[in-house]
Amino acid sequence: MSDRETYFQQLTQRESELAWTGMRFDFNRIEEWHRSGQESWKVGSGSVLDAADGLTEPHQVSHLIGYLLHTAVDHLHALKTLLADAEAQHTFAPYTLIRGSLQAASTALWILQDADPRLITRRALHLEYQNLWDQRRATRLVDKDADFDEERLALLKQVLDRNNVTTAVVKKQLHVSEIIATAAAVFALPASRLTWQMCSAAAHGRPWAKQFLTLFEAHDDDGISKTLSGQLTSNQLAMAISLNNACEVFDKARTVRNTHSRNPNHTGSSFTNPSSRLHLVTKRLFTPR
Repeated sequence: MSDRETYFQQLTQRESELAWTGMRFDFNRIEEWHRSGQESWKVGSGSVLDAADGLTEPHQVSHLIGYLLHTAVDHLHALKTLLADAEAQHTFAPYTLIRGSLQAASTALWILQDADPRLITRRALHLEYQNLWDQRRATRLVDKDADFDEERLALLKQVLDRNNVTTAVVKKQLHVSEIIATAAAVFALPASRLTWQMCSAAAHGRPWAKQFLTLFEAHDDDGISKTLSGQLTSNQLAMAISLNNACEVFDKARTVRNTHSRNPNHTGSSFTNPSSRLHLVTKRLFTPR
């Protein structure tokens, strides 16, 4: 089933459960995520993220993940404030906030897609370089001769050298659509791709998305003007589904981050996961007399 078909299936099958009044559950989750912030999260010694932090210091991966998830929930909470608290329902603005949350949370998932600190490190360093590149591009708008921040670039190169990663590798441009697609495929979040694409269209004023995200109230003058006039209004159901999809991506990113922050030797998994082979007592086992 294509992303487009998945979206329309959601529209038809989940209309009752995701009606406007049913969004309060999502609002409650968002409020809790925003309230807890980073308080309940720590990187445990010996965890995947702890190892990755050691490889990337002083550009600790956990700091980047925290920044991305803070960005994601900040957008969601702004939407909650707009819709639930202010009771304002704009036509396109909510989708800009949903897009921002989806993009930030998907980027965190893209970094964390493997439980291998070395792969996590490489992806994080890629984004660190892109951050410096974007900073230089922005600075050149006011100073055409501006270049990289030398101190920050030298520091990043030290981390790259320590991890045997060349500048040529992290220089390769990676489009955000690739990040979204990878996160959607790896973590089984198929609706996130189309949701992000439609929200991006809404944010940039691309008319094609209106058929998915808005309602059109037509005013027919019996063909006198030979034009169809009307008014675009917000589609409550489309907004509810888009918000729900964004919450699912954020929740998944939060779960994966927490999993990678725990020491696997302290989870009790070794007592619950059966071994694929039989373990026999060796001759080296000493027992008390």
